[in-house]
Amino acid sequence: MILETFIARRLGTGGRRTAVMQRVATLCVAASVAVMTVALGVVNGFRTTIEEKIAGFAADIQIAALGNGSGYEMLPVVFDSALVREIETEVPGVERVQRFAAKTGIVRGDESIQGIVLRGLGPESDTAFLHRQLVAGRIPTYSDTVRNRDAVISESLSRSMRLGLGDRFELLFVGDEAPRRDRLRVAGIYRSGMEEFDRMTVFGDLGVVQRLNGWGREQIGGYEILLAAESDAAEAARAADRILDGGATDENEEEATDEEEAWDIWTTAGATDETTDAGGYGQRLVAATVAERYPQIFDWLAMLRLNTTIVIVIMLAVAVVNMASGVLIGVLEQTRTIGILKALGMENGPLQRTFVLRSVGITLRGLLWGNLAGLTLCLVQQYTGIVALDPENYMMAAVPVRIDWGEILALNLGTLAVVTLAMGLPTAIVARIAPEQSIRFQ
Repeated sequence: MILETFIARRLGTGGRRTAVMQRVATLCVAASVAVMTVALGVVNGFRTTIEEKIAGFAADIQIAALGNGSGYEMLPVVFDSALVREIETEVPGVERVQRFAAKTGIVRGDESIQGIVLRGLGPESDTAFLHRQLVAGRIPTYSDTVRNRDAVISESLSRSMRLGLGDRFELLFVGDEAPRRDRLRVAGIYRSGMEEFDRMTVFGDLGVVQRLNGWGREQIGGYEILLAAESDAAEAARAADRILDGGATDENEEEATDEEEAWDIWTTAGATDETTDAGGYGQRLVAATVAERYPQIFDWLAMLRLNTTIVIVIMLAVAVVNMASGVLIGVLEQTRTIGILKALGMENGPLQRTFVLRSVGITLRGLLWGNLAGLTLCLVQQYTGIVALDPENYMMAAVPVRIDWGEILALNLGTLAVVTLAMGLPTAIVARIAPEQSIRFQ
């Protein structure tokens, strides 16, 4: 191997055509790696940013009554502290379990109206997401004893309804009974960049939502589960469902072949008198992940991931083709040298490895420049947001970027491996070169 490495270095200092092809091959590998790096960074940025923001609005897992007509007008559930403790201890990855409730309504201004969803926050609710999105004012402190009419509205709602900090605004809620009204005060203004959520979501006191729904203090819309980073939401939701089903095992779930049997399992094993009374109405609780509640958004993210895979395959093909062309030209240019080495007793195997090692050196230089260019572009976009987006279409104001160093390492190793293995085909031409003819080759 030492001899092959020495010869490969010497061959790299060939004529002008060899130098030109080396530069072209290096440039192609660098461009391919840069494009793949940027594609991975952008897709990871979209996925991470959207998942984080949707979870901030709706939590990783939501537990609510089965049969809710919509995600905002929901059936009441009686709060069960024992259930909360069991979820916290038995469901993997749980960081927090909090109550929630929501009510759809209309904000009425002097010249316009706007439909909104009032999301109720309790004293135990995690407001870290709201604090990160806050652009003005403060996040109110809520309690279970006194109703607080301070609310946090989005910047887009503030702009459209001409509301500023300290302003009061009237809310109109229409339901099955007589319309209800309330007046809230703007305590804070947030901007998440996801216009679809921003323009309709107002955060307020859980007690206010309970009053507007005509519920008692013990009645809530359900529970929200916040998971630790890198936790499996689907697995956690299944564990929560087993708790809600009264400890039903996977075998029990397979035996329940229709909805009626599943209902029987719950009513005999999981229902309590408290749940069946006026608060729970005998309803079954079910856990749903954020991906199950917003499938269209996560399908879009999956499509982006597929597009990235296609881009990576195309870029690898471009790198392999250009590298193969460079190796072939190098072999033809060094035909006389190959004939001399064969005449001196060097076999085809070591000669092929010589040209493969030469291609490895070119690939490594391409990887170096490609990573430098790709990571520079990613970091510039990550810290400046210079490439903007239309929030109406993309749910954020700038292209998000997230660098996953594990994926970058895998991309580099994969590129090196694919290109190196592919060079076995063009270097096979070495075996067809006859010493007696090639030595006379000019």
